[in-house]
Amino acid sequence: MKLELFCKKLAIHHWVIGLMFALTWNTVIAAPPSQTASEIERALSGASDSAQPGLQLRGGPGSGSPGLGRLRGPAGIVDDPVPVQAAPSPPVKPAATMNYPDLIRDRPKIAALIHFDSNSARIRDDAYPLLNEYVAALQSPTLANAMLLIAGHTDAAGSNKYNLILSGERAQAVRAYLIEHGVSPDRLIAKGYGEAYPVASNATETGREENRRSEFIRLDVSTRVSP
Repeated sequence: MKLELFCKKLAIHHWVIGLMFALTWNTVIAAPPSQTASEIERALSGASDSAQPGLQLRGGPGSGSPGLGRLRGPAGIVDDPVPVQAAPSPPVKPAATMNYPDLIRDRPKIAALIHFDSNSARIRDDAYPLLNEYVAALQSPTLANAMLLIAGHTDAAGSNKYNLILSGERAQAVRAYLIEHGVSPDRLIAKGYGEAYPVASNATETGREENRRSEFIRLDVSTRVSP
């Protein structure tokens, strides 16, 4: 009888331990933000020496892709900022008619890894904290008039056509999130570039992850010194 009771208690103990392990295994704990609103603000205002705090902008793997972003660090948790009405931005040449390498050259820009569901434009919950940092930055007085291109990029998995469509849908999803949280739609343009502009090798998972990036490019300001 005592042995049977002991076995039952032992089984319950093991079940509780197993349940705790399962809950721990499936719990995602968010890390600190990879980029803060102040870092994003400095990068997009051109105040940062590298124009890319947190995520370093480096030359692309080949000609025609200078100044592309590379990811550094995961997303974190911040509170939703209070929406602020942004002032109208100066008119700019439509991004759709601009050559991408020329578009990003000499302009304030920053890149981020925004997590999406696989083969989907649905933004994952763990990307919201990082996006909230962008909302806060874009609502700051420094960037209140800024007009931005949200450029979506993918890795080389899948066809060129599929990746072009997917990157465009993801860029639109990021734009929609920013608008939903108070950024004026007149300030944001979204465009996908597919796999055309990698910043790392697609032969490794790390490289593919770096290539699946979103870039925020300032359109109304150029840092070009000479004509």
